[in-house]
Amino acid sequence: MINLSLNSKNSNWITCTLGDIVTFKRGYDLPKDKMNKGKYPVVGSNGIIGYHDEFTTESPGITIGRSGNVGNPFIVKEDSWSHNTTLFVEKFKNVDPYFVYYYLKTIDLKQFAGGSAVPTLNRNHIHPIDIIIPSDINEQKKISTLLLTIDEKIGVCESINNHLEEVMLKIFNSWFVKFELSNELIDSKLGLIPKGWKVDYFGSKKSCSIIGSGIENFDDFKIYIATADVDNSIITNYETLITMEDKPSRANMQPVPKSIWFAKMIDSRKLIMVDDYSEELLNNYIFSTGFCGLKCVDKYFYYLWTFLLTDAFDNIKNNFCTGTTMQAINNKDTKLIEFVIPNDELLFRFNSIAEPIYKEIYYNNIEIRKLQKLRDTLLPMLMSGEIDITKVNYDLKRIIRKFILTLLNYLYENKNYFKNTKSNETLLKSRTIHKIDKYFTKFIR
Repeated sequence: MINLSLNSKNSNWITCTLGDIVTFKRGYDLPKDKMNKGKYPVVGSNGIIGYHDEFTTESPGITIGRSGNVGNPFIVKEDSWSHNTTLFVEKFKNVDPYFVYYYLKTIDLKQFAGGSAVPTLNRNHIHPIDIIIPSDINEQKKISTLLLTIDEKIGVCESINNHLEEVMLKIFNSWFVKFELSNELIDSKLGLIPKGWKVDYFGSKKSCSIIGSGIENFDDFKIYIATADVDNSIITNYETLITMEDKPSRANMQPVPKSIWFAKMIDSRKLIMVDDYSEELLNNYIFSTGFCGLKCVDKYFYYLWTFLLTDAFDNIKNNFCTGTTMQAINNKDTKLIEFVIPNDELLFRFNSIAEPIYKEIYYNNIEIRKLQKLRDTLLPMLMSGEIDITKVNYDLKRIIRKFILTLLNYLYENKNYFKNTKSNETLLKSRTIHKIDKYFTKFIR
């Protein structure tokens, strides 16, 4: 979190208090079993926790964590229900809401939480915070629009990745769960499977093996150690990584090519794929003991990666999780996890589709990291007036309009592409990636 000094090079910036520009209010209680499935997101201290058929907060809704994830700002661009674990902005006082959101991200609100056992944020403790902002709301909007544009680009990368991941899961389910491409089924210890397929387990070393743990010497590694605090399936959230200054006493193995790492904790679906082209991961990282690593035989790499994305694997892993303080699966039990592996012909067809798609996801995540770094670098400079946005001459509305139209075109033209996975293999391999490049290269790359 960044603390801004209360000064600015711009004379049109004014000093005031947080309570002068917004009024915070405690959110409303809504137990999980009382949420009626509706269109309005329910926002808790960690973000969206469900959906309801009523709302308490008109868009844009800004919340900060009141308990739990204390002080964390969150914005919803639609009507929403602000949960009682949050404080939400009840009133904006002649100020741009999006500017307020980004400004809140620069304030360390955790320090204002009271209570020792369960820290809680009180609105009366944050209203008096001194701040400095542009007096002109149009300047505020120009600053927030610039930051929003970057976040929109990040959102597009994430949307593409989610779409491509859904495609891979649909193909996997069609081919390897429903067996739609197979005719003759035979009995196995996991039930009926296609003839010529086999049952394997993580500890067999035929298709994969568990990577052992225990690195005592960290001198050969560079800046970071990866932890289970990863937001994306391919690591991009560098803000949550532990620096070498805070290194633990031991960690898991250094990542190797064709390895997959998953968080051991129950209900945690955080995965990291390390392919041959993951140079930064291979050269700079080691994984904490919160991860378990699978070293895959090359031809099973993408198959196993997709299997680990499924609900089936998540349920299997959760059934093995033990412990009182924190439930997690251990390496011994991980070796017992069983799965079916297809014949080589079908595996080759799957790999020819999966490789370009997962590579696209990887590079999109690298781009997300670059955009996040750009945004986080600009944020304190813009919010302190170090960068005078009034001297930047560009048409933000035109940029955003063109950007959104581009996204809509992509979504519309691709809406029917993946309905029939049996016949659209060539389409998946060529037209999808081609259209992604065509529509988004000018904005992302």
